[in-house]
Amino acid sequence: MTPDRHLGAAWIDKCKPDLLITESTYATTIRDSKRCRERDFLLKVHEVIEAGGKILIPVFALGRAQELCILLETFWERMNLKAPIYFSTGLTEKANHYYKLFISWTNQKIKSTFVQRNMFEFEHIKPFERSFADNPGPMVVFATPGMLHAGLSLNIFKKWAPDKRNMLIMPGYCVAGTVGHKVLTGQKKIEIDKKTVIDVKLSVEYMSFSAHADAKGIMQLIRMCEPKNVMLVHGEKNKMKFLKNQIEKEFNVTCTFPANGEMITVRTEPRIEIDIDAKLLAGPTKTRSSLRE
Repeated sequence: MTPDRHLGAAWIDKCKPDLLITESTYATTIRDSKRCRERDFLLKVHEVIEAGGKILIPVFALGRAQELCILLETFWERMNLKAPIYFSTGLTEKANHYYKLFISWTNQKIKSTFVQRNMFEFEHIKPFERSFADNPGPMVVFATPGMLHAGLSLNIFKKWAPDKRNMLIMPGYCVAGTVGHKVLTGQKKIEIDKKTVIDVKLSVEYMSFSAHADAKGIMQLIRMCEPKNVMLVHGEKNKMKFLKNQIEKEFNVTCTFPANGEMITVRTEPRIEIDIDAKLLAGPTKTRSSLRE
């Protein structure tokens, strides 16, 4: 498993469970290396900032927001950039507070630098106020929710979408039907409601920083814990069917992907471990007659 900038890599013991239940969001996807994605992300951000544009990064409050904030914070320091970076207040701010409190749960690199500086005490990233969206000049804004289906991220998108100097970077998965999904499929006119149609002229980039495991990661998880049965959840039906076939072929185990509300019976062979004194196993048990003697 690949480690994050703020958390260590996931791992699991070879526990050999009767059933492993795993999500399958990226059941048919194998992503490129994390370093390549980070490099491409920083290059795109730098290009737009230098050209005077604005960058909107829709994120969910926990996980990816902190990961990308650390990435941009270190880049801003290294490049001595002056353009402001903002994150939306509310849940993201509360999440950052808990990251500061529980620094011992983060990876070794962040813990080792904690004496000099808490990496979640951002110097270049400040809380966002709604009025800032109308400010002139370049800026980067992290805003929730991550799929552009409502809230602050959608409001900022409405304002910035008609300007071709601006950029939208989608770092995670978008469900079909959301504004984020429509933008990623290339739609240039997006109807929000009967009265609002957005003319999309800004650049759109999809750079997956999702915490979901890709197909390679799911197979690695199964290989590590050696389950007797596998159940796939949280995925798209056709992609889950493809992954199910791959799992059964490679690991020779039963794999299912039940629909929501469907009941599945998993048959197991129960094993009961018993502790017994070695003396009782040393020889045949004495009969009653021999005990009387």
